[in-house]
Amino acid sequence: MVVNASRFSGPVRAGALVGVVLAGGEGRRMGPGAPKPLRRLGGRPMVAHVVQRLQPQVMDLVVVANDEAPAFRSLKVPVIADPPAVQRVAHREGRRLGPLAGILAGMEWSLKNHPHAGWILTAPADAPFLPLDLTVRLCGLMPVPEPDVLMVRHGRRREHTLAVWSVKLVDDLRHALLEEGMRRVTDFALRHRFAELVWPRGTGAFLNVNTPAELLVANARLSKR
Repeated sequence: MVVNASRFSGPVRAGALVGVVLAGGEGRRMGPGAPKPLRRLGGRPMVAHVVQRLQPQVMDLVVVANDEAPAFRSLKVPVIADPPAVQRVAHREGRRLGPLAGILAGMEWSLKNHPHAGWILTAPADAPFLPLDLTVRLCGLMPVPEPDVLMVRHGRRREHTLAVWSVKLVDDLRHALLEEGMRRVTDFALRHRFAELVWPRGTGAFLNVNTPAELLVANARLSKR
């Protein structure tokens, strides 16, 4: 199912939505140095820009990071690691398990701290220019009947970590990740009721900063604001 954001209107339901910033990746393309979410952008850690843009749009927000760097604590939001069972599998495999691990951590945190919130909104820590009306469009314009997963698409690109997820998927996600060895976000999403929201404007808001060159571009863009 594809929803065209320019054709629908509806209520904003961000009051029942918990934001989850995924900052637990390895970021190898960024090269040696500080973890990618903590690279400086406009004098602040890149992840701080994501938190600043997403926090006003949700009822609460948590950052999933597998790093105890003090800079994460300076964000003044809860910072959690992947679940212990996920960490054990990652240690056994010698690598982190990818975004699905962070999505699972976010679902479990939301269920524990906000049991009446039915949804989480995930966003990557390397997207510092997220739209300020993201939840308005993703939640207020959600199709009926509601899908289990609503993911952003702009142009030909599907943003697989920028999505709204029903927390009812938590048990299946835990099983898929730990028992089935599933690692691809889209593979998990597509086995449930799935829809895409076609973003009506340009792609600039979804710039992913993965390399030093892209970080230079982001800093230049920020300096022009």
